[in-house]
Amino acid sequence: MALLISNQAAFVEQIARNDRERLALQRNAEEWQRNSEEWQRKSDERQRKNEERFDRIEARLASIEENLVQLPKTILQTVFDQLPKIKKEIGFKTPT
Repeated sequence: MALLISNQAAFVEQIARNDRERLALQRNAEEWQRNSEEWQRKSDERQRKNEERFDRIEARLASIEENLVQLPKTILQTVFDQLPKIKKEIGFKTPT
């Protein structure tokens, strides 16, 4: 009978230890979950900011490309607009 009581006491003690270990593991798992969610949130935020930055860069590059395409036309138009003034300044006369 004493052996049975002793074994039951050891069994109950082992159950209590297992419960404490299970609770500790559960707390650790919950902490890992919170950390993982926080890391994911920060990663998502960085990704969103990068996408916004790339969108701004793409828009800026498109504007620069458009300006570069128009540049030769703008230069030629400026030269043509200045031709009468230049002719007058250098004394150019049209042949008759």
